[in-house]
Amino acid sequence: MFEQVLNEVVPEYQDKIQMYKVNIEDEPQVARQFGARSIPYMAFISETGERQTQVGSMNKETLKYYFEGLISKK
Repeated sequence: MFEQVLNEVVPEYQDKIQMYKVNIEDEPQVARQFGARSIPYMAFISETGERQTQVGSMNKETLKYYFEGLISKK
């Protein structure tokens, strides 16, 4: 279900942010590095290195809120 939200929202922001999707079962070292203990897990990292995390799915409006926050911190 959250994948549908991502598929709808990400195209609007693809020229404004970089997004990486990682399967933490295939890449457990990445999960450890970011502290992911459950899924879905998102780490939002601004250009300044400030990190915010979100565990659990989001609706479109919430995901856009996080993306807009990343853009405003440039």
